[in-house]
Amino acid sequence: MAEKSYRRAAVVAAGTALTLMSLTAAGQHSGVMETPPGSASARQATTAAVAFLSGLSESQRAAATYSFTEANRTNWSNVPMFVHTRPGLRIGDLTDHQRQAVHRLLRASMSSQGYQKVAGIIRLDSIHGAMELEALATEGPAEDARPYYQEEADSFGSGSYAVAIFGDPTSDDDWGWLIQGHHMGASFTVSDGRMGFTPLFLGATPHVLEHGIDAGWSALSHEVTRGVELMASLTPEQRSVVIVSDNVPNDVLAGVGRKGSLSQYEGLRAAEMSAAQQRLLRVLVEEYVRNSDFDAAEAQLDAIGAAGWDELRFSWRGPTDNLAEPFYYRVHGERILVELTQRPNHIHTIVRDPVNDYGESWLDLSYTEELSSADRFDAAARVYEAEGEGR
Repeated sequence: MAEKSYRRAAVVAAGTALTLMSLTAAGQHSGVMETPPGSASARQATTAAVAFLSGLSESQRAAATYSFTEANRTNWSNVPMFVHTRPGLRIGDLTDHQRQAVHRLLRASMSSQGYQKVAGIIRLDSIHGAMELEALATEGPAEDARPYYQEEADSFGSGSYAVAIFGDPTSDDDWGWLIQGHHMGASFTVSDGRMGFTPLFLGATPHVLEHGIDAGWSALSHEVTRGVELMASLTPEQRSVVIVSDNVPNDVLAGVGRKGSLSQYEGLRAAEMSAAQQRLLRVLVEEYVRNSDFDAAEAQLDAIGAAGWDELRFSWRGPTDNLAEPFYYRVHGERILVELTQRPNHIHTIVRDPVNDYGESWLDLSYTEELSSADRFDAAARVYEAEGEGR
């Protein structure tokens, strides 16, 4: 182990000065380096993380890096900053060069579709925040607005996203990183040459921009439509099994602090679907899994296949005749959990691996997520009888 760590440290150290050729294609530098062992996804993420850290000052590195522990790695939330203090460095406090390094790390950790989604969500929070603050300035708070509406509106924006590194990517076989903000909690794990990407929380408000030069643009364009396509393909008899409730949850049920809360399967088994319907189910799952880089995505799909694609279940809550109304769907199996909940022009999603969130299976560990931040926000929402976000 010591020899392997030394060899890996030497290789990664070279990568800080001579960035991988894959990063060259995405960005700014050129060079060649020796190829370290492990998957390409793990290698390029490691090299990008080392490059990001090397561009920070000593005080910034101290603020960005944490030990590779359960308490640190599960400290994420999509609630506003005044409720949950996000560990790490805020994008708003970085230089342009350092922000470019963050985006190179994102591109190294995700596929092109995944990168465009997360970059779009970060941009969209700034757009939404500007809309909220303009409405507040011109119209004042709505009659039913929460007393902390101003603080919540101020918390939106690209600059409020934070990046944290867990462990030492220059020498550790196991390390991870996290980016989180109001509509994102993206956690990545590198373990002995493997790359993991769950849990991954992504949301968007507005889901589709309705005004201005970018009217019609959506950061998460297919998460809703893929679920709707599968639902539309089902027979009335199948729908009677898939639709488990008319009530729509206000959020995903296995979100932050609720890891492992959905242990029971519900809905229609894939084995009871036609071949065409099974194909739509797989396309839906891949819409989420293929947000990760190719090695991580293929490994996750292989794990789902080993557990049995036929054993996946699909369920739905809410109406199917008016999809502008709130609804919820879930895909659940031994190695995948996907949830989406839609409110008017606003969606939240999450994808988890019930066996290997945070790389637990690789690390031979079992994590318990911290719930206190979500509890505090839920308590505040109950006190002020708030439902949803924004005006």
